[in-house]
Parts: sequence; structure tokens; C-alpha cells
Amino acid sequence: MQKQVLSILNYYKSMAFWSFIVTFAVTIINPELILALSIKLFMIFVLWFMISDRKVRQRLRFYRISGVSNIKFFTVIFLIDSAITSTFLVLIKGFI
Repeated sequence: MQKQVLSILNYYKSMAFWSFIVTFAVTIINPELILALSIKLFMIFVLWFMISDRKVRQRLRFYRISGVSNIKFFTVIFLIDSAITSTFLVLIKGFI
């Protein structure tokens, strides 16, 4: 189990920068937690679509992590990203 989570975190490292850029843009436009989490959920659905499409998956070089289902993969990524986004937005709202 721990090896699977570490593998998922390894994939998340490559997406973390773009996720932070989206969080930062949402913070500038309207720093609401519900809006930010909704956008993150939409991003997860887009990523799911890209990974499920064979041509896109080959072009983006996504590989299946052994022993991790797609549902577990996307759930863990969404939970990690939601926790980081929520923390960031709560801290920013505390200073505004």
C-alpha cells in the first residue's frame, strides 16, 4: 500500500506545478474554496479522459502504475490536491 501511494506521489510531482498555477489563478480571480475544488475536480476528469484515450496516453507518456487502479489513482491525486489547495486558500484568506 505504501509503495502504491509513493508511486502515485511520484506521478503527482510532475503535475504539482500546473496545479499550483491553477490554484494561484483561482485565488486571484475569486478565492472561494468551493470554486477551487470544483475546478480541481474538473481537471481530474480531464486527466482521466486523457489517460483513458490510447493515443493521448502514448503521446503524454502516462504509464499504468502496477497494482493501482485508475479509481484509486485519481482519488488519491484529488485528495492530495484538495488538501494542498484548501490549506493555501485558508492561509490566503487569513491574510486578506
